[in-house]
Amino acid sequence: MTPDGLYNDLGTFGFNFLILISVWMRYTRVMSVLPLENRWTSLLNTLLLFDVSIEPFLFNILRSVNGTTPAEAPLLGAATSLYGVDLGGAMLIMGIFTLVVADEDRKLVPKDVIREFRIEAAVWTICAGIFLVSALPVTGSIGLDGQSLRTLLWVSALGVFWVGRVFKRVKAAAPAG
Repeated sequence: MTPDGLYNDLGTFGFNFLILISVWMRYTRVMSVLPLENRWTSLLNTLLLFDVSIEPFLFNILRSVNGTTPAEAPLLGAATSLYGVDLGGAMLIMGIFTLVVADEDRKLVPKDVIREFRIEAAVWTICAGIFLVSALPVTGSIGLDGQSLRTLLWVSALGVFWVGRVFKRVKAAAPAG
């Protein structure tokens, strides 16, 4: 290994950690008010744990396979597609959990933060849709300036998260009315 390889691996680990910590931080916030009261919540929790646990494995494959040789191209295509399904599934589950918390009838959070949770649920769901669409085989074969559409979609999901955070802050700062 070279110093450049070490820096690259550290950067890759940091990106992976950013994804996992973002999910974990939101998860702890949601689960602090969402009771584990039924089979569906337990099932979704189990699926989320599976998604989160295989994310580093899939990301490592993405990082280590360049896909330029004929033998590696199918592996890279499958790994990137599964990565899209994995993150899309995790984000969809987080969107569902957040939407349940935002349900006024359940009275899990004060009324003044319900709108914030609804915005978060929308952001999670939109990003889930982006990642799930990115898993379609066609997104791996269409490219723009050397980047696959799949990669561009992933980056756009980060943009949606950023816009959602800004929107939430703007709405929180606006006077109620």
